[in-house]
Amino acid sequence: MKVDIDFEVLEQTGMSADDFLYLYLIYKEEYQYIPNLNLKPNLDRLQSDGYIKLGETSDQHFIRQEFIDLFSSDFDQMFAELIGTYPLKVNSPGRGVRVLHAKDPNATSNLKCKLRYKKIVGDKLYKHKKIMKCLDNQLRIERDSLGYLQNLETWINNHTWEKYENLDEDDTEENTTRITRSL
Repeated sequence: MKVDIDFEVLEQTGMSADDFLYLYLIYKEEYQYIPNLNLKPNLDRLQSDGYIKLGETSDQHFIRQEFIDLFSSDFDQMFAELIGTYPLKVNSPGRGVRVLHAKDPNATSNLKCKLRYKKIVGDKLYKHKKIMKCLDNQLRIERDSLGYLQNLETWINNHTWEKYENLDEDDTEENTTRITRSL
């Protein structure tokens, strides 16, 4: 059996590799591997975080939806959330109104965006949530200058959300204003 461990999942959830592997083996019903691997998962924490419901033995443990959502989700729903959050149109200085994407997630003009986003996110809800958090940060920071916002396709192709990855709600204007000088 081959198991790929995505370190982003471990980082975002705060799980150890033992925690993740244990949950994954339970989820795939591969109980025979557990005794031989000498795993030391923090079962109480995993239960309190909502990933597992503990039973008497490992084959009686029940994996909850919270853990399953780390692997698979409805991509169409995730893309629709992105379309719903990303501004549809903006007022551009000197250019008037610019349309950034089609309103309907299934529109032909959104097809390139959808395919590209599927390559990036796949069916991994945790990646989508991370991107949505970054988009929220970007919209909060740039709320006074949305006229310069990229077309959605460009935003996805350039991974623009990565610029807003490590910003918290506490970040203030000092990080978001430009410094200009007169020459």
